[in-house]
Amino acid sequence: MSAQEVAMEKLVDPRGSHEWSSDDYVNRWAERQDTREPEREEPFQLLADTIPAAKDARIKILDVGAGYGGLTRFLLERFPNATAVCHDGSEEMYKLGSERMEPFKGRFNYVLSDFSKPGWSKVMKDQFEAVVSSIAIHNVRGPEIIESIYNEIYALVKPGGCFLNFDRLVPSEEELLGYLKKAGFKDVECFWQNDARKRGVFGGFKR
Repeated sequence: MSAQEVAMEKLVDPRGSHEWSSDDYVNRWAERQDTREPEREEPFQLLADTIPAAKDARIKILDVGAGYGGLTRFLLERFPNATAVCHDGSEEMYKLGSERMEPFKGRFNYVLSDFSKPGWSKVMKDQFEAVVSSIAIHNVRGPEIIESIYNEIYALVKPGGCFLNFDRLVPSEEELLGYLKKAGFKDVECFWQNDARKRGVFGGFKR
């Protein structure tokens, strides 16, 4: 483990959760993630290609647990007529994301709510052609909470739209796909997988 990773571990509280309310923690976490952007190019591109919409379509995208907006930026570049809502539970992430997303001003906005708590999705006023997420939902660390998040996401997807998640395959690929099916998603599958890091792009569609 590198010195930087050790420092990050020390900022994690005894329950194993991240300190998203800390400006110092969030900025150092984001800097660490920046070094991983090249390895996310492939899953991000696969996710973009799986969204059932033409690249010039005027779609609305919801990024659940958007953080500083890495996936949102990627998608807005590839869908030039799209707009996005960045959801997150951290005000510090909202501040950082708003700064980093400045080139897309007018095409995105942030909403704050804690997706580990039932009813988090009530802050959304619309449905979306694409709901996406990147390395976020696994942080709730509870299979029953992950399942409930997927259930709330289903109601946010427009008919004909999709939910696509790039995340750790935890608790397991089979269980995660099962949660999606129970929520109501169709044609559920894992579209991309990195066995070494136990991560994948998986999701389904709303018919």
